[in-house]
Amino acid sequence: MLSHMYPSPVNPTGGIFVHEQVKALCDRGHDVRVVSPKGWVPPGLSRWASYRDVKPRAELDGVQVYYPRKLTLPGARLGHRNADAFLLGVRRTVQGIHREWPIDVIHAHMVVPDGWAAARVGHGLGVPAVGTAHRADVLDIPAMGAASRMRVAEAIENLDAVVTVSHAIGQAADAIARPRRAITVVPNGADATVFMPRDARVARERLGLDPDAPTISYVGKLVPRKGVDDLIEAMGILARRPEGAPALVMAGIGEMRGPAEARARELGIADRITWLGKVPHDDVGWVMSAGDVFVLPSLSEGLPTVVCEAMACGLPVVATAVDGTPEIVDDPATGLLVQPKDPVGLAAALARVMGDATLRAAMGAEALRRSEADYTWAANAARMEDVYRRVIAT
Repeated sequence: MLSHMYPSPVNPTGGIFVHEQVKALCDRGHDVRVVSPKGWVPPGLSRWASYRDVKPRAELDGVQVYYPRKLTLPGARLGHRNADAFLLGVRRTVQGIHREWPIDVIHAHMVVPDGWAAARVGHGLGVPAVGTAHRADVLDIPAMGAASRMRVAEAIENLDAVVTVSHAIGQAADAIARPRRAITVVPNGADATVFMPRDARVARERLGLDPDAPTISYVGKLVPRKGVDDLIEAMGILARRPEGAPALVMAGIGEMRGPAEARARELGIADRITWLGKVPHDDVGWVMSAGDVFVLPSLSEGLPTVVCEAMACGLPVVATAVDGTPEIVDDPATGLLVQPKDPVGLAAALARVMGDATLRAAMGAEALRRSEADYTWAANAARMEDVYRRVIAT
């Protein structure tokens, strides 16, 4: 597995979903090695200085993980050359692994830079390479300029198979370049040992929240793309109702927290919001379960893993109808969809679900049923196994 997104001692939750997939593959009897390059920065740049302390090799839940170094500059200054830096950082490590432990297939997460490098390393070793596109690699990176778009196109054309987390992302990838074989959609999953139905009162008490207060839960980065500002505006709209605003518990970090807290004070709803900051992965299910409904007001998504996880907790979901989200949130069976950048619509959808216990229970039950059937890491690994077999056989 080749992925710049992977847990490390510096960032234990970074790329946790890739680790969940690796563990599920191991559970199916596969032997997996992970190569996850970490940033090397020139002297004087301290942003990634902590990564200097990451050892070159470690074991995580029985999985061997290699952490070679790659050149990294702040502000995406490497541009399309980031792929070259990635290749330079991982090539010798992958070659060394292959000498001692012959590789059958290389699977990269993100087609750029990871998949671009995987295709080149794999070609040199005579090993097929698979790349999973998530979102930014086929939506954001190509928009950075012609050179960046060319790198994405090269990756799509040279990988032996392209996998995407949703049909929407698959269509975006197909519009950039023609892959060698038809794109396969493999949705993300949820860790059933962490995300499961729990009593909301118990979850709220665990987090120090009012156990009787109607509550909305949010888990995600506090960045503009996640629509955090729209959620705060929607809370302000809900506060105008006779019953006032529900409680909102938010887990996550990012540059939007300061402005969002300031806006909440302006709207008079600061006392309705609990900011948890960064939460350990094993506790995220408790945060979700504290809510009567889970909300995700993003402006763009691939296929949001947090929605898979919320569904595994038996929660209805109110989310924006962007990219791959409508493929998992079935309005009105498992939740409600609204347009992005529409706080009024978001507030109305939240009010509808929060105000109808029967509807809420039906949505949550159906969300749980679909999660168990389609959105587990075991199901994800089984689908990936089929992809591996096809590329190895040809």
